[in-house]
Amino acid sequence: MTSFLAGVRSPHCIPVLLFVNAFGSFLVLVSLSTLVGSATGSGLLAAAVLSAPWLPALLLAGPLNRVLARHAPERLVRLAEATSLVLTAAALVAPQRALLAVTAALLLARGYFEAVTRSATALVLRDTVPARRLDRANTVAEIGKLTGLSVGAALAGPAASVLSLRGLIAVNAATLVLSSLLAWALPSAPRQTAPADDAGTAARPRVDDPVLRRLFARFLLVSFWQGFHTVAVTVVPVQLLGGGTRLVGVFVAVSSVALFTGSLAALPAQHCLTRVPSAVWALLPMAPLLAAVLVGRTVPTLVLYALFLVLFEVAYLHYNNRLLSTARAADLPSVVTLRATLLPAGVAVSILALGALCDLVGPVSTASVVAVVTVLVTASTGTAGLARRRRVQDA
Repeated sequence: MTSFLAGVRSPHCIPVLLFVNAFGSFLVLVSLSTLVGSATGSGLLAAAVLSAPWLPALLLAGPLNRVLARHAPERLVRLAEATSLVLTAAALVAPQRALLAVTAALLLARGYFEAVTRSATALVLRDTVPARRLDRANTVAEIGKLTGLSVGAALAGPAASVLSLRGLIAVNAATLVLSSLLAWALPSAPRQTAPADDAGTAARPRVDDPVLRRLFARFLLVSFWQGFHTVAVTVVPVQLLGGGTRLVGVFVAVSSVALFTGSLAALPAQHCLTRVPSAVWALLPMAPLLAAVLVGRTVPTLVLYALFLVLFEVAYLHYNNRLLSTARAADLPSVVTLRATLLPAGVAVSILALGALCDLVGPVSTASVVAVVTVLVTASTGTAGLARRRRVQDA
């Protein structure tokens, strides 16, 4: 089977690989989070389970950067998926009394290998896709990953009502078999290697290019918005609109559709994304966000908030593509490492900060703070002049 896949190697399998990887992971992760929340009655513990897979990549950012810089990315994907499959298969034979703890440890350990897969597939695309099609390829890959997350989370509830935790792990093992096979279909390409550095520098991810640093600042705005959205999806319907559980469910459903619509809308809008100044994509979502919380009525707020999420998703894909296409070959391992670690960390920190702020001053004032921070960060990270200077230097 692997020899057949080796004969049809193509980067076009990456969106499918990321979909399968994210679907299986989130199917178990959301089910386990729900199980822990139900058993303990603690929302904090349930949220901790959801965020646990981010922790290993954040703590091991240095080793992750070193691995990405020194090894062929397609081989890293194969190794990461195979290791995840072995770990998941081992969890299947765990004793019933220890299964919950083993599953939690499994997801924590696998978080590192999932970060390797996400980062290394970005390197494969950069190495094998022509520059004129790279933005579209990165966008399709992100759509595959986000769709897998959404489908896995959506099916976690129905699947948990039919299957036991061991059954869900078995489903995840089956998805890992498929993603491991797809990893063998990844193409190989000669890569430009960075100049040899001292061991300390190679061990820690760093980006010295001022253009990339400022793009990263704007990319982290996305995590700031994601933190607000995580809080707002329950606070806005209850505190602002005076609704209950049913309205929260409607808000969650509309938000999921809006985010998926935004990712799809980014595909035909690729030519516009690069022609419009980068700052526009940071500022544009703020208008419907502020209008949504200021109008304070159910239907207009839902519509305007959905428009904010569509533009939010387009902005995320825009800055993701700009980072990956702007980075030089020497900077790329650090870029994908920081992308895999700083974005989740930014989401977690902003959830805590904006959640506390929302409790203190309410959703309208919190949304205003989000808009003000966005304007300040965008104004302080203008990249046009730096980009022009770097193009002159590269020429």
